[in-house]
Amino acid sequence: MRIPRSTLALVFAVALSGPVAFAQDGGSVENATFTANIADGAPVDFRQQFTNSTPVVYFYGELLGLNGQTVTFRWSLEGKRMQETAVQVTSPRQPAWSKMNMQEQWTGNWTVKILDGKGRTIEQRNFAFNPPL
Repeated sequence: MRIPRSTLALVFAVALSGPVAFAQDGGSVENATFTANIADGAPVDFRQQFTNSTPVVYFYGELLGLNGQTVTFRWSLEGKRMQETAVQVTSPRQPAWSKMNMQEQWTGNWTVKILDGKGRTIEQRNFAFNPPL
């Protein structure tokens, strides 16, 4: 059986779209950011870089359409998985965050992914953790 080229192109486009394709399935993250702290349930600042003297980094986001699922915040340094934090989603729009207690020697490029209850990536962001310039 031959598959028409138009069908193959559609399958290829959907495969490359990643989290955007899932967001249309009913789950997404808004206002995702890294911050030095959380106060009153909200980030105190919005950052993409931290010096390696920073003791804690938080990743914050508003989880939409994920009610009843357990989402996972996966922290990785240069591709090495460092920590996972599970968060139970109990409302249609829920602020959520995970924190990483940092160590001075953990310099480099960090990635945090938020995975839905089926393990699919619905958000991914990066930050730098380096000595001061």
